[in-house]
Formats: sequence, C-alpha cells, structure tokens
Amino acid sequence: MRRGGLVGPARACLALALPTALACSRTPPPPPPAPEPVVEAPAPSPPPVRRPAPPARSVATIVDTLFILTNRERTRANLTPLRRSSELARAAQLQAEQMAAAGKLAHEIPGTRYPTLASRLKLVGYGARASGENVAEGYTSGAALMAGWMTSAPHRANILSVRYTETGVGMARSKSGRIYSVQVFGRPRV
Repeated sequence: MRRGGLVGPARACLALALPTALACSRTPPPPPPAPEPVVEAPAPSPPPVRRPAPPARSVATIVDTLFILTNRERTRANLTPLRRSSELARAAQLQAEQMAAAGKLAHEIPGTRYPTLASRLKLVGYGARASGENVAEGYTSGAALMAGWMTSAPHRANILSVRYTETGVGMARSKSGRIYSVQVFGRPRV
C-alpha cells in the first residue's frame, strides 16, 4: 500500500491494491479572520457597505464540470474519454454522503454501512475488472478540484489511467456546508 504525501495546498493519499487505486485530497481550512481594530471616536462611523456573498455553485454544476474536465485532460493525453456510469455515480454519491455525515475525508470509514469501495460497487451492482477512487474535501468548483487533482500524482494517475473506461462523480455538503467530492473510475467485466 502506498500513500502520497503533502502536495502544495492539498493533502493527498493513495492506496494501491490490484486492481483498485485510491487517492484523496484536502484543502486547508481558511485562516481565522483578523480581529477588528478598536476605533475611539466621539461619533460612531457609518457601518461598512457589505457586498452579498457570491452565489454558491450547485453541486450538480460542479459534478458536470468535473466530468467535462476529466475528459478534457484525457483528450489532451491522447486517451479515450470516459463514459458516464450511473452505477459508479451512485457509488461515488454514497461515499460523498458518508464522508459528509462523518465530517471525515477517507476512502474507508469504519462503522459506516458501506465502508469500502468494493462494498459500494457491490451494492450498486457494478462488476469491476478495474476500479479506482479519488476523494476530496473543501473544493467549491469543478475547475479548482480538477486543478488540485492534476497536480497530485496519485489523483492524476487515476484520471489518466488506461485501465478505466467509465466514471461517476458524487458530491455532498456536510451540516457545516463543507463539500465532500468523490470520483469513482471503473472498467466493467464483460
């Protein structure tokens, strides 16, 4: 079993077991805000103008973007694009929901109903000749997530692997609003 180390701002890990490959990444939490300065003035100053926060991207939009960007990277590497698989998407969504509920970035979460990729693939009825999984936490756009994964050797290896012909993506928000992302790769048994 191999695990990757810290890569730039993202933490990556990889577990290889024939025929499954796993990788994960984590964005660091934002630093706490600086304390407000104390202003001593005889009259109160007007409140600062607050701009509305940018709208949150929908999870469905991020999922679609990630699928498109995955195939763009594969095309650039002269590889066949991956097909969407509803079974792999269900397996990915299940793990994203399990991670969000646990508040934990992991390929395997002990104590959950489907703790391993193999158990999730069995649940959705996907017979895999080869399978792999990338997981991430904290990314709020498909472009940022793909950029993070492509700068991490284990994630990049899954995205550009010739062993895979299909993919599925799942995302879930935790109660705190943090996004957990999962991309499952596979080649079905024929």
